[in-house]
Amino acid sequence: MLCRMHYNNIMNLMLENLNDAQRAAVTTTDGPLLVLSGAGTGKTRVLTTRVAYILDQNLAAPWQVLALTFTNKAANEMKARIAEFAGDGDVFSARDLWCGTFHSVALRILRANYAAAGLDRDFVIFGDDDQKAVVKNILTTMGLSAKTPGDYIERFSSIKDKGLSALENSDKMYQAYNAELRRLNAVDFGDIILLVLKLFDSNPEILARYQNQFKYILVDEFQDTNHAQMEFLEMLTRGTTSPNICCVGDDDQSIYSWRGAEIKHILNFDKTFDNVQIIRLETNYRSTGNILGAANSLIRRNRGRLGKDLCAAPGVGAGEPVYVLTVPSDWDEARVVADAILRDGTEFGKFAVLIRAGALSRLFEEEFSRRGIPYRLVGATKFYDRAEIRDAIAYIRLLVYPFDDISFQRIIAKPRRGFGAAALDKLRTAGPNMMAGLRSATLSPKQRAAADSFLDAYNFDWAGMTPDAAAQTLLERVGYMQMWRESKDADAAERLDNLRELITNVIAKYETLAEFLEQAALMMTDDDADSAAGNIGTVSIMTIHAAKGLEFDTVFLPAWEEGLFPNDKTVEEGALEEERRLAYVAITRGRRRAIIINTMARRLFGEQKYNSPSRFIAEIDGRFLDFQGGTPRRAASSYTPNTYANKYRRPAPRASANSVGRLVSHAQMGRGVVIEDSGNIITVAFSSRGIKKVAREFLTFES
Repeated sequence: MLCRMHYNNIMNLMLENLNDAQRAAVTTTDGPLLVLSGAGTGKTRVLTTRVAYILDQNLAAPWQVLALTFTNKAANEMKARIAEFAGDGDVFSARDLWCGTFHSVALRILRANYAAAGLDRDFVIFGDDDQKAVVKNILTTMGLSAKTPGDYIERFSSIKDKGLSALENSDKMYQAYNAELRRLNAVDFGDIILLVLKLFDSNPEILARYQNQFKYILVDEFQDTNHAQMEFLEMLTRGTTSPNICCVGDDDQSIYSWRGAEIKHILNFDKTFDNVQIIRLETNYRSTGNILGAANSLIRRNRGRLGKDLCAAPGVGAGEPVYVLTVPSDWDEARVVADAILRDGTEFGKFAVLIRAGALSRLFEEEFSRRGIPYRLVGATKFYDRAEIRDAIAYIRLLVYPFDDISFQRIIAKPRRGFGAAALDKLRTAGPNMMAGLRSATLSPKQRAAADSFLDAYNFDWAGMTPDAAAQTLLERVGYMQMWRESKDADAAERLDNLRELITNVIAKYETLAEFLEQAALMMTDDDADSAAGNIGTVSIMTIHAAKGLEFDTVFLPAWEEGLFPNDKTVEEGALEEERRLAYVAITRGRRRAIIINTMARRLFGEQKYNSPSRFIAEIDGRFLDFQGGTPRRAASSYTPNTYANKYRRPAPRASANSVGRLVSHAQMGRGVVIEDSGNIITVAFSSRGIKKVAREFLTFES
């Protein structure tokens, strides 16, 4: 009773600390609900409080609540917060919640219904490297080039993201790939959801069981759902007039269409479900008024949106304007950013450089290194993408699943054991799997000795050991740890440290090796950008896509130029609105300061470019901007900044007749961009002749 009273007090306090819109999103529990949650509006708090409220009101038991996220980190955070609500009492157990990513929840369903799904009990999950190995084997068998297996994997993933329609695809390579997966008793990430859809479609009684179980469904980052994930939600809610499904998302932050995300799911939510209620979370607890005003004015240009306007939390104020800097070159761009960081102090973790594409990071890396600014390139190599980690996982997987030929192929030559292509072919035909073939194949005396040694390394009572002890023992017995101890590679010590980290701080957390392997496979699909949130000692350099969900005191937004941002290809493909959403995400990462930069000249991929400023600069309301570095150049779309007398905002200057930034052409020197206008004499940076002073009368202005 005391536990219940304690929990109720916490619940009441949590509701009191919500704003009106947040409270409505928590307490509206009947029927389909769409929560449009803008950047920095507290959606995680809303989701966790909503789950706790449902349980507090006895609307459902924990196992009757399905909460779906897009990262394991988000799922773990949600479960941890809900557990805090319950305290030490026995009100409910957060462990009983069905809370996880789409893939982890679908995998749980597959494991429980493996036979009906046409799988063996101990099926394994193949990651990117495993999939490429499968494709390489197929291509080699077909006598085709195996140089680009990644292209096939990307295409197969795209097919499976389309849901049940993938089952009808007749592409021969796709069919051969799936047949090989089945032979290897494996599934890939696309299969995990696709096979659940097939399971539900073929077994109405199994679908009905889960429909009856889940009284409440919550979905985070709904704007990022692909077709297969949407089919999963529709199946679980099928036959219910007014299902209790709550989807939280932001159509203005839908930036992953290249991963298969379809913005139409959030835009058409009220057409998918009947009697929909929509609640908008618009109070931003992250950024200042000017940053939000700039972002709002930009995103309003999009037609494909449901509409909302972010406003700063009470007491935050307008803050500094969004600065727009025009500099002569990309070298100057890097130098200006470094200057600003060093001038502002030594708390480097407060700064981030957000770039449209990874190729733009090089000059910042070089300048920061030269100036002694510590930085981190976020999204470089993730922990689970490191070769030594994947090797160790392959060794462990072969221990738990001896039939796993792909893992066998990966590690049989690490360290070298004298098995070439011909020997591996023998193993494939000598038994049902390569591990069995290693026992029975006819081999040379040297190969037989190596084979027996390898088999003996796997012959120990690992099931009676703790997972971390078993992993440590295995990697020592097979000689993998010794291989790195003896290695002369410069990074050998770091690789050994990573292996120790894997064993002592990761594997040790699990009760069984099989449980670890399953979670490791799911972790390989997670983005690494979330780890930058705890980065306190270095400047973060990352793509805008990787920065989604993060926040920094100051964000530098370089290369806002036509052709780069918006990207030429996306404009040609009709995806300008997604590029604009990406710009919106970039601006709203800043808490106190956002600095947009464009250059007059930029060298990229060995070619000098003279791009106009991004049209997105022109689309931002001038009241929220402060142009620096001279008169603002004309951007891709016509725009004249307005001036407003405002005590909080420094107005942008009006454009004059000055021609700086305009494209020109000359009969002998070709095309260029104006970098200085002195009246009759114009200084032009020509693409083929460099910087020249030319009389105005000999130039033709193109814009």
